[in-house]
Amino acid sequence: MRKEGTVREFRESFGFIKITYKQQYFFHVSQWDSVDLPEVGQRVSFEEAPPRKPGAYPCAVNVQPIGGQEGGL
Repeated sequence: MRKEGTVREFRESFGFIKITYKQQYFFHVSQWDSVDLPEVGQRVSFEEAPPRKPGAYPCAVNVQPIGGQEGGL
């Protein structure tokens, strides 16, 4: 099942997607499915994968943009 969230942070090769205030997902740019790089505030959909190591954020894979930016981040 696909989830939806907002790009909270993006650096050169990785970022974080926010679902709720406390629920976030890590993603690597290799899982980004768009020609344009992700932007902070951008709405995305993704599939959940297990954390890369114990205690880390769960991973987002097959990440795709779904619309415009969300304000107020």
